[in-house]
Amino acid sequence: MPGNEESLIREFKTQLGPIQHLDCRELETSQAHRRLGEDARGQIHKFLEKRLADLGDQEKCSQQIRQARRHRRALNERLKRPGLDREVREAVEMYCACMSTWSLGADLEAFQHAWLPEQVDALPVEAEDLATLLQADDVGCQTGVLRDENGAAILWHTEEDYEEFAGQRFDKLRIFSYPGADGQITRGFIYPDLLPGPTFGWQVNDYVQAIDTLHIRPMEHEAALLPNTLAWLSLYLGKRADLEKLAKALGPFQGGYALTAVSRQAGQVRVGKLEFANGQTGWGQLGANKGCFLFQTNAVRDLDSPVGQEELSNTESRAWNETRMKRSGRMLKVIGESTDPLRGIMRMMESKLGGESAYANKDVKARLVCRISADEMRLWVGAGAAQAGEPLAEY
Repeated sequence: MPGNEESLIREFKTQLGPIQHLDCRELETSQAHRRLGEDARGQIHKFLEKRLADLGDQEKCSQQIRQARRHRRALNERLKRPGLDREVREAVEMYCACMSTWSLGADLEAFQHAWLPEQVDALPVEAEDLATLLQADDVGCQTGVLRDENGAAILWHTEEDYEEFAGQRFDKLRIFSYPGADGQITRGFIYPDLLPGPTFGWQVNDYVQAIDTLHIRPMEHEAALLPNTLAWLSLYLGKRADLEKLAKALGPFQGGYALTAVSRQAGQVRVGKLEFANGQTGWGQLGANKGCFLFQTNAVRDLDSPVGQEELSNTESRAWNETRMKRSGRMLKVIGESTDPLRGIMRMMESKLGGESAYANKDVKARLVCRISADEMRLWVGAGAAQAGEPLAEY
């Protein structure tokens, strides 16, 4: 990596500082989300103002409000579906409650902009319209899982987001703690304008997930859910969720993600990856042999699969992602055969090989490494791109 990019990484860390912990474990789940909205209020307004300004006129803004309302109606439609599992129904209800309280905490009712009309289709624009509009967004990243000895697994993830200028999207780096299903302590890395879920997150002692966006062809469907909704639900439910069934029960979606999840259940470490896009889903599991690995970036692994048929990616983007996958695959084969794979993964995270697509690139906002065995779960988080000798915070 050129020296000027190394200086950009150092500058970013200086500006945003270490990751800050917003601890709301003692609050009820929806009230914890209200506190999150309050904490990020200024940055939420700043980002929303830029997003509306980029639309350019009031009619385009009205179209976005209509789309947000369709997503809200789609959520209500899911709650009416016969046969929806009780636990899933309660989780969807909690998501709706958290969206509402988050918008209250962010004071979106008071938000104003030149392009934002007071009414759309004779109905007043509400705070939850704006909150839902914000959730119609996706983020980059890359994720991998390596099978270690005795069935353990090591998951790592880099959270990457391009900013035209420092502070465009992030005012600071946050880890948010709140009660998940059954009161399980849940933590997630937060984009200020998004609810938890579509980045990396975990439930203490038994579950971790990481999400990568997929470039999916546009689909117009009146009852499509936002992919970020599923990301929130999977983190809230943790290992209680059957992700493949969850995606099928709640689809279709407008866009898609690859969701990699590792959980400890019945003395075993289970690793699976859900790809979902529009009305299609695909599920894969990591093998049990030491050295087996999964790697995911912003491209569907198999273009011939049903999910692959939904991909919309230009030749340059596809080639860029495939190069990233191949380079990581070569590294992982060597690391998987080593006597200390965890150390190998930590060192790989410091790699500058590949320039803008390297693990340690200037767009990395945070990174995660987690090792889960049948007996314990250890997890480390760092701010920005990894640098040799830099300590990581262990959670």
